[in-house]
This record gives sequence, C-alpha cells and structure tokens, in this order.
Amino acid sequence: MAKAAGVSRQTVSRALNDLGEISPGTRARVMDAVAALGYRPNMFARGMKTRRSDVVGLVVSDIANPFYPSVARGVFDAARERGWNVVIYNTDADRDREAAALVDLVDRGAQGAVGFFYALPEEELAGFAASLPLVVADRRLTNPALSVVSADFVGGTETAVDYLVSGGHREIGMLDSGVGLAVDERRDAFVEAMARHGLDASASVVVGSPDLAGGAAATRALLAERPGTTAVFGFNDLMALGAVRALRELGVAVPGGCAVIGFDDLEFSQYADPPLTTIHSDKHEHGVLLVRTLDDLRPDGKGGAAAPIRISMPVRLVRRTSA
Repeated sequence: MAKAAGVSRQTVSRALNDLGEISPGTRARVMDAVAALGYRPNMFARGMKTRRSDVVGLVVSDIANPFYPSVARGVFDAARERGWNVVIYNTDADRDREAAALVDLVDRGAQGAVGFFYALPEEELAGFAASLPLVVADRRLTNPALSVVSADFVGGTETAVDYLVSGGHREIGMLDSGVGLAVDERRDAFVEAMARHGLDASASVVVGSPDLAGGAAATRALLAERPGTTAVFGFNDLMALGAVRALRELGVAVPGGCAVIGFDDLEFSQYADPPLTTIHSDKHEHGVLLVRTLDDLRPDGKGGAAAPIRISMPVRLVRRTSA
C-alpha cells in the first residue's frame, strides 16, 4: 500500500485514520491506492491499536427464541446508522457466558454492549459498566449505575389481568419464566393486579422454561393443582402457545374451557389456532432504543457520558380469539 502510493507506512496510517498531519494531495494519493488495490482495513486489528473498535455487542440468552430476531434487527439498523458492526453472543442465560461476552467486548475496545443479562448479579454488571458502556434489556434492576430499556411489564400484566377479569374469570393462573435471576416485574405485577380485584393468586403461579415445552408442562402442573382454572396468563407468547397445546391435549377447549393470553406478540402468534390474544411490545423499536441509549452513554456520544438512563416502553393489548 505504502509503495503503491509512494509514501511511508506512517503516512498511510494517518490517511486511513483521518489524521490531520498530511496534506490533501497526499491523502488523495493514498486513497487512490486503496481503491486500486481493493484494500479493506481490519477493524478488529485497528481496535486493538486504538483501544476502540467499531463493534457493539448484542447479548441474548437463546438465539433460537423467535423473540430475539426482531430486537436484533432493530439493533442492527440503529448500529448501521452509526457505522457500527454488531457481534452477537448467545449465552443460554449462563453467568459465565454473560461475563465472558462482556470481557471479550472490553478486550475488543468495543463501543459498548446491549442485551439480555439474566444471570449476572447487578454488582457484576455495574462493574462492567464502569469500563464499558452497557445497556440492559428487560430486567428489573435497583443499581443506580445501570441503564435499562424495558417493556412496561407492570402495565402490560395489569392490562392482561383486567381484561381477563372483565371477561368473568376469577380463577386465573400465571405461567412464569424460570430463567436466570428475577427477570422482570411480571410475577409481582400479576399477584398485585389479582389482589386489586379481590383475588388470591399466591398459589396460581407456576414456573417453567420460557418456551413451548415449558408452557405446556407448567399448564399441566397448574391444572393438576388448580383444576378450576378458567384463564392462563403466559410470561411470553411461547409459554402461552404451549398452554394452548396442553389444554387441548387435556380435552379443554380454548377459549371456551380456558382462556389464554400471552406477552410479546410474536409474528406467528396471530396465525396460531386460535389466534393468540397477547400484550404487544415493539421489538424492533426495543432494539433501536438499546443502541440509541448506548450512544447517549458513550463519553463521545450524543449524551456526552450522560448519567444512567431508564426507559420503559409502552405496550398494548391485542385482542384475538384465545381469550
């Protein structure tokens, strides 16, 4: 490259990094050589030298979960606007894997990290946030040093319970997630919303994995313990759809014998049989907001190293025919 442009290696480096110590004519010769040779800089290598790469990390617990692609698309779209590349880490909600992802991003000199950290304790997340801009998604956190972008789980859960109660249901069960630490506010919000209607939900919450199989297993356990249950609220759409399957296998009609409502509004939930009533959250916008918030946190970002940010995204009920 230097030979083709007739300059030193140091001059090539200055031109590629847009430094001001060279003349416009020299910079033009270097860039002409870049074009002629088809040179593409190694951004990771550049990051090792400058201690900052054009990489942002996206951490998810299960890349096979259909919730995450729409969030990831929002992250990719917002990152592209900023000239950033996205590296995805799949952790299976494992504490060591979540920590390893953050360590790797620190070593890369990344712009920061966004994502779903279900296993790392708050104090460890705060420790990473001291050296790496970090935005946590969908988790209830008390540490004031941490930034969070989350769906309004409290409001969405209250809406779901109110809707079911207005439909005449009194025996309502919840299928809660068993992944990681206290993920969010859904369980507490469910119990409190039921109590507001004079209903006791203390024995109506069953924990399972946040997938179809987990929802089905939790539903069977719920009905074995409380056979009079007439409505089920799922932690997410996957658990709710698993509930529909289990109910049918048990000979219970949906919604005639038991109503089912989910949370997230996955793309295919509208095509389920019956179409799933659910709480809609804008997953693409969630990803966009994660990156925007990260940008505001960076020392040279739009926020100028702003204080930690907390964002609660609005949700809404989507009425279909499962409830």
